[in-house]
Amino acid sequence: MGLYEYMMLDEAEQWNCLWQNATFLTHRIELNKKFTLYALYDFFVEVELDGTNDTIVGKAQFKTGLVLDKYAGSIDINKV
Repeated sequence: MGLYEYMMLDEAEQWNCLWQNATFLTHRIELNKKFTLYALYDFFVEVELDGTNDTIVGKAQFKTGLVLDKYAGSIDINKV
């Protein structure tokens, strides 16, 4: 499944696909937010959590770019 096909799924199907098929890569903390990065097929998904109670705030899907750059140095994406 590619990023486009993933984005065509409804929200519940996206979450199910993420939890069932993704590989956890790393996490980072920024002020009162926590972020977890997952590899899913040929793209990445970042899940944002509220830093005080660990509830999910949202997610972002991407292949490259500024969001992925924030994790530079914490993972080797060539090994994913």
